[in-house]
Order: sequence, then structure tokens, then C-alpha cells
Amino acid sequence: MEDAARQDAESGCLPSSAAEALLVRLKRNGVDYLFANAGTDFAPIIEGYAAASGRGGLGAMPEPLAIPHETAAVAMAHGYYLVTGRPQAVMVHVNVGLANSLMGLINAASDQIPLFMMAGRTPLTEHGRVGARMAPIHYGQEMRDQASMIREVTKWDYELRYPEQAEILIDRGLVIAMTEPRGPVFLGLPREPLAERQPADHSADVPLQSAPTSVRPDPEAVREAARMLAAAKNPLIIVQRGDPEGRLAAALARLSETAAVPVVENLTLRNVLPTAHPLHGGYDVGPWIGEADFVLVVQSQVPWVQRSQRPAAGASIVHIGPDPLFRSMPVRSFRNDLAICGDAAHTVAAIAEALNGSVPNDRRRIVAARADQRRVAAQAAADKGGGTPMTPPFVGKCLSEILGKDGVVFSELGVNPSFMDLKGPNRFFSVPFSGGLGWGLPAALGAALADRERLVVACVGDGSYMFANPVACHQVAEAQNLPVLTVVMNNGIWNAVRRAARNVYPEGEASRMNRLPITSLEPLPDFCRIAEASRGHAERVADGAALPAALARAVEIVREERRHALVEARVAIPD
Repeated sequence: MEDAARQDAESGCLPSSAAEALLVRLKRNGVDYLFANAGTDFAPIIEGYAAASGRGGLGAMPEPLAIPHETAAVAMAHGYYLVTGRPQAVMVHVNVGLANSLMGLINAASDQIPLFMMAGRTPLTEHGRVGARMAPIHYGQEMRDQASMIREVTKWDYELRYPEQAEILIDRGLVIAMTEPRGPVFLGLPREPLAERQPADHSADVPLQSAPTSVRPDPEAVREAARMLAAAKNPLIIVQRGDPEGRLAAALARLSETAAVPVVENLTLRNVLPTAHPLHGGYDVGPWIGEADFVLVVQSQVPWVQRSQRPAAGASIVHIGPDPLFRSMPVRSFRNDLAICGDAAHTVAAIAEALNGSVPNDRRRIVAARADQRRVAAQAAADKGGGTPMTPPFVGKCLSEILGKDGVVFSELGVNPSFMDLKGPNRFFSVPFSGGLGWGLPAALGAALADRERLVVACVGDGSYMFANPVACHQVAEAQNLPVLTVVMNNGIWNAVRRAARNVYPEGEASRMNRLPITSLEPLPDFCRIAEASRGHAERVADGAALPAALARAVEIVREERRHALVEARVAIPD
């Protein structure tokens, strides 16, 4: 530790305040960026960056990014993790900023995203200390328990009490965030301890703790799952999300090929297999679930919708994952005959290893034939939708054609992956089941921050686009040189609300109406002008025949001019 402290002092990186120690410790834990929406409580943080800059020590701290809305800040950290596997830090202003962050934290908790959330806290003292109160808001923003508003959706929360705690609290919060099942953590930062000097015997040394290793599955349970699978005539695998590294994708590909099992990515959150995989069963469990006699449920919060889809009464069902029961959900009654706790990729690989015997070739041929039929039918449905207005499947097909091998799509009530050709895992990300809208565009900005050379597309509904605080998002795209392509699918209504009303009351009055109450978004703003206000390229397309060329122009601008672009597509209202 003395050697590390000496190196820090020689490089100009030795922290002089708790705020500086906190920032250095974040960087030592692998945090690349601090997504910040600042207030009066940020004074020690800003001074810490300024002091480090003056002595050449900024490289020892996360790069600070000013994000003009809290929702965008949290979603950018979310998207950054999805494509890198590295958790990031977000800091916002006291209770009001934290309140604006809450929806993003709900999304992160639902999607098991580790991020280090921080908020200032109203100064505790009225005088006598560097960080004491000095404005009326320091009285109006006081709360008895600020963290109570986010406690239900974070794995850990605490408040900095003394300057010497800064380093150990950063260490502890990040390892808890990265422990499976992963999720967000929170640290409150009163201004007084942040501003205090760091004790001389403390230095930003290597982290004190590391995240526990992945849980390995019980070998006997693995053998039992393999036995069930080997005995099945019509087995099925359901998966909802992969991991950023693609380990689960590789394990599932091997298991499906070894046992000739279709893999259905029902209600996918992060795609796992490439669309062209011969045993890919698509994104709808409906055609498969009723005939399966064995179902392996992998990392799936909602493997099917109980009201309308259920496995056969005699089917054997196995759930696997680090938390196969999803204990944070109070009501969740999906049946299982065996639940195996363990890292999903390791567990799937272990089941494949434990399989004995060969699989009849006729099952492999049948599953592959059904997969081919599904792909052909989806392509035909998409091809028919290129009129005026165009259909969402047609938009999905056109997006596939511009993505290439490595492009990624963040979809929020946008395109359905059933009509896309995804070249590998982690090419398609969907809004978490928490449904906090406004996620898609800023999450795409976070992904672009991780790799500015990769084509990143945000495909969002018109309502989702407005929820995203698009003025703030396009400002970030320009300020940070993030060449994201945004595709806004404009049908002029809250279609999710319309669909829910009709599904609940299929014979009701609303089912006979074209325009339902509380669903219309007309008159819509000019979305193109919002992007153009931050010097982005924008164009509107009403006829499907013109969409491929419009997308090609937008991609060229993104790649060659390094500017963000927006294409507004007028789409039909789905039935």
C-alpha cells in the first residue's frame, strides 16, 4: 500500500479530499465514466476534478460527462454495460435529481444491470463547515430518509458519514452490484464529508474486495436435468437474456445442437442466438409450449404469459439461473419440477456435458424445418409491408439490411426481432419488463460511447421518443460525438395502451372504436426538427419504398460525417 501511495503522490494523483478519493477509487474499480447531472451538492466533486486537472491527475478519475437529464444519464450507464459488461457510475442532485432517476433505476433493477448510483444530500449543517448550507433550497430539499425512494430497487444503499469511508464504500457498493444476480446500488453523499480532507494514512490503493466467483450448479441437479432432457421426445429451451460476453450464447448453441432442441427467445430482452441458427425457434413460445414434454427455462423472468400460454400438464420443467425463482418479484407462480441455482452459462454447459446417448436425426430435421418455415414466413410478411404507411415488420427487415455483422439495435416499442436477421448474440436489446419508457435512445447513446465505430440504432415508438427527453439526448449526441441513428416509428397513438384496452375488453365498446380515449398523440411535434436543433441529420418517410434509401443516407452520415441522424417512419397501427 505504501508503494501505491508513493506512486500516486509522484504522479500527482494522491487525493486531498474525500471527493477526490471517491473519484479515484471509482476508476481503480474499472469505472470509465461518471454520468453526471449536477447541482449545488457537486461543489466538492467539481473542485476534485479541477484540482486533479491542475496537477495532471485527471487520468486517475472516471471521465465526467454532463448529461442534461437524469433519465438519460441512468439509461446511458445501462446501455454502456449491456455492450461492455463493465458497470458505470451516475451522480445526480439530491432528492429532486434522484426522483428523476428513479425510473431508470427501476429499469436497471428489472434488467439486472449493475451501476453505482450516487446523489448528493442536502448539507447537514447550517454553518461552521466548508460544505454547510448557503441557499434556501438547502432547507427545502431536506429529507429524513432520502434513500427510501430507491431502496426497493437497489441491492445496497448507504450514506457517506466520514471522509475516510469514501474508498471502502465504493469498493463495497461495486462488488455488491456485480454479485449475481447483478443490480444497482446507491450511495448518498452529503456535502460536508465530501469536502473534508482525506486522512493522510488513506490512499486510493487497489480495491479491498472483489466480487464473488460465479455460483456453480449442484452436480446431482445437473445430472437430473440431463436425464429429463435425454428422456424427452419434444424438449424445448426458453431463454430471455444473454450476458454481455456471449458465454450463454455459446453454451446454448452447443446444448441445442447436441440434443436437437429448439431455442425460443420468448419476449427477449437481449438476443442470444443468431437468427439463422438452424435450431432457433423464434421469439414466440406459443407454437411450441403446448407440445413440449420437457422445458428448460434459462434466465427468464417471464418465460410465458400464464393467462394464455401454459406447458402441458405432464411436462417436466427446469428453471436455471443465479436466482431461478426471481425472488424480488412478489407474485410469480411459474411451475418448476427442478430449480438449479448457478451461473446460467456454466449450468447449460454442464447439462450438455452430462448428456448421454445420441439424438434421433428425425427430431433435428423436424426442428430445423420448422425454423426454416418460420423464417420464410416472417420474410414474406415483412416484404408485404412496404406500402403507405409501412408496417413495423417491414421496418425491422430494412433495419436488418443496414446493421451488417456487428450493428446493434435498442428497441423500445419499436421493431420486433421476429422479422430481423441478427448475426450474433447481443445485437438486439429491448426495454426491460419494468416498462420505464424513455430508455431506448439514451441506452443507445451509452452503447455508442463504448464503441463509436459500431453502428448503433435506437428504434423507438413516437411516444417512447418523447419520453426520452429527446432535446437532452440529441444534445448529448452532439456534445459527446456519438453518431447514433434514431428511427422513430410514428403511428400517432399509444398503441400499447390501445392494445391493452382491447385485450381486457375484447367485446367492449373500445374494441369497436378506431381511436380510443386517452391514446391519441395527435397533433405530434416535428420530430425531425428536434434532431436538427442539435445539428443532426433528419428526414421523414411515409412510403415504405423510400425507407431503404433513407436509412442508407442516414448510415452514410453517421459513418462518414460522424453526426447523429434521425429517420421518422410513418407506420400503420398494428391490429
